[in-house]
Amino acid sequence: MTKSLRLQVMLTVAAAILLIWGGSSAVAWMQVRHEIDELFDTQQIQFARQLLAADLHDFDEDSARLPRGKALLPKQLPKGQRGNLEDDALSFIVWDDEGRVVFSDGEDQGFAPPSGQHGFYNVSLDGDSWRVLYLPMPDGHRVAAVGQQLSFRNEVAREILMVQLLPWLLALPLLLLVLWLTLTRRLVPFRRVAEQLDARRLDDATPVVADVPREAAPMLAALNQLIGRMADTLSRERRFTADAAHELRTPLAALKIQAEVAQLGLPAAEQARALAQLEVGIDRATRLVNQLLALTRLDPMAGPQNAQPVDWARVLRQVAGDVAAEAAEQGITLKLEGDMASALPLKGDETLLALMLRNLADNAIRYSHPGGEVVLHASADAIALLDRGPGIDPELMPRIRERFFRPPGQAQTGSGLGLSIVERVAALHGLQLELENRPEGGLLARLLRG
Repeated sequence: MTKSLRLQVMLTVAAAILLIWGGSSAVAWMQVRHEIDELFDTQQIQFARQLLAADLHDFDEDSARLPRGKALLPKQLPKGQRGNLEDDALSFIVWDDEGRVVFSDGEDQGFAPPSGQHGFYNVSLDGDSWRVLYLPMPDGHRVAAVGQQLSFRNEVAREILMVQLLPWLLALPLLLLVLWLTLTRRLVPFRRVAEQLDARRLDDATPVVADVPREAAPMLAALNQLIGRMADTLSRERRFTADAAHELRTPLAALKIQAEVAQLGLPAAEQARALAQLEVGIDRATRLVNQLLALTRLDPMAGPQNAQPVDWARVLRQVAGDVAAEAAEQGITLKLEGDMASALPLKGDETLLALMLRNLADNAIRYSHPGGEVVLHASADAIALLDRGPGIDPELMPRIRERFFRPPGQAQTGSGLGLSIVERVAALHGLQLELENRPEGGLLARLLRG
């Protein structure tokens, strides 16, 4: 239950409302008490002035005390208009200059005769708190004391406060119900998203469509991007499996045939030729498997994992060393040219870049004429590789980058994956591969910033 978003919001809102309600009640209580104190203090002052201004000479000792409470109310006054008179809430007494009681409300509350004090005092009488005003006449002949119980003021303040705040407290359950229904309705799109995800196939790249709140739109967009990447990854894996099965079938079948031929009781020359063909087939299958594994590792990558400033001199020397034996076997001269110190500033993975250039160099060596040369050239703008081979038929140039595509009539073995590896590594480093036939013969492969 604590993981429920709806319940968490409900509890948070309820707690916030109660805290705000409590704080508002405290502030309102202080404000109401202040206003009530001002009101009743003013009434006590006015009442005391009226007592002092009244003609009290005709009052004798028996008539100096008034009856208490509702006995003063006319019987003809309607019941609903009699108010809520508290017998003990207000009391008064008037003394003369000799301290004798001239007039009172009929009950001695214990007010001490004045001894020069005047103004308001908070006193305790018989366990009750009173606010008493002592107001003397200017000539000093009489002093009036008007007292009021503080509990009466507190009761009035509570009643006023409850009238204002109780409706809001009673409305809290209704507010929470409206909030619950609103959250339930706004969470429906998320349930529909879950239903769509549960019902779709793994390779379905169709975006999830739902009328989610604006705040959840980025999450839905990211989810659709993830679905697209997953579908693309699955598609690549299926294509890789199909391509690998198709491309490996032929060399494996050839290997099996050459192995069976080598097992026959043939003359030594024919047996040696069969073993040589078996070795060539093994090399071809090994190269194909390595390239397939390289593509499998490169395809899911979003960028180079170990991006560091590239030392092209080191990378080019490594590539030249890796293909030197093959170049010598083919009678190909391998050269390194250009300004290595200021070559194409780039941050990337030198291992992947070496793999990229090694595939280009390997293609150039295998397709160059014996006695030719392959040049690795570095400049501030590009890394280029030049050969003196037959180049590429202009009609086939648009398809030469396709995976497993090999121009017809090729004498050299291959799988048609070399340029795919080159393009993938180049894309990971923000580079672009350009291929063009050289006027003097051969192919120019150039890597530029994309």
